[in-house]
Amino acid sequence: RFQLYLFRMDFIQSLISALWQFVGNPGTLTVSVHLPTLLGAPVAAISGYLLLRYCWELIPTGSKGKAVLITGCDSGFGRALALKCARAGFTVFAGCLTDQGRESLSKEAHSLPLFAIPLDITKDESVAAARKIVGEKLGDNVLWAAVNNAGIFACYGLAEWCSPDEYRLSFEVNCLGPVRVTNAFLDLLKRSKGRLISVSSVAGRLAEKGTGPYSVAKYGVEAWNDVMRRELRPFGVSVHLVEPGICKATNLLDKKAHNDRVASVWNKMPARLREEYGEEFKQQLIDDWNAGLEILGSSNINLVVDCYFHALTARYPRLRYQCGWDALLIWIPASYMPTPIQDRFRTILDGGKPNIPAIMKSGGFAEKK
Repeated sequence: RFQLYLFRMDFIQSLISALWQFVGNPGTLTVSVHLPTLLGAPVAAISGYLLLRYCWELIPTGSKGKAVLITGCDSGFGRALALKCARAGFTVFAGCLTDQGRESLSKEAHSLPLFAIPLDITKDESVAAARKIVGEKLGDNVLWAAVNNAGIFACYGLAEWCSPDEYRLSFEVNCLGPVRVTNAFLDLLKRSKGRLISVSSVAGRLAEKGTGPYSVAKYGVEAWNDVMRRELRPFGVSVHLVEPGICKATNLLDKKAHNDRVASVWNKMPARLREEYGEEFKQQLIDDWNAGLEILGSSNINLVVDCYFHALTARYPRLRYQCGWDALLIWIPASYMPTPIQDRFRTILDGGKPNIPAIMKSGGFAEKK
């Protein structure tokens, strides 16, 4: 031990001596850098990881004896996913809000193991009734996954234009809806050691101008999903999140629908506030939104449906899925930027032309009598 102590002391003295020499004369330090090695090593490591990840993500898990619950199956992502899962051999409980959606889905899936059930995720009694139906029809199957897909696109214009009612509606459907459904079916997921899959949005990672009620709810989903992932790990339940970019292939993103949403809050605003912004500001806000949708939006709903399906069927699914090139190349990278750079980046995406309220064009509040 004494010899080890002496060795350590000698080493520390040598280290201090070398450091002191460098401080006194930094020119004595010579560093040899081989640039190809410096660049090649991390590139090779990243490439190797991506190749390995690609391979292990191809390993499937079976669908035999497994049932899945999917919300929001009247149309869009939920409907396409329900049909895809049923064709893959899953027993599917497809929650539909409307009678029309339930009837049309049942007709389309008449020969498939799919049950279209009434489900309003904003009502406790509706969720409880759906839980009872699933429990009665499961039979020898296990509930392998619950997919919280249902949602509304709650973008009405600027945050100042929105009342608490718009926030309340968005939060009730987009955030509390998944909470309500998950709590009702969680006992079945624990027994099967299954999967909980929910949809958020890139708006839950980067809040854009004009997305106040929607982004608030989606940020809530992101936080709730992180909590659930950590809390359910001891039960063997894995938790996954799908974060789509802009998808114009569903009725959630529609030019006329957006015009109507903006008009619904604009017409309720006090005359003073409408005068502050002006009709020109409102119309430019709508036009910029619709133009961005047209440029960046994808018409391929399978970008989202395939991510859902992979989370359901892969032996080693991802914890987060970003869907669409705009999500992968624009919104998610931008969410990691420092705030001032992020704001400047958004201005560039908007074409560098700020939308100025009418009152500011006329000299501002100080000049207004």
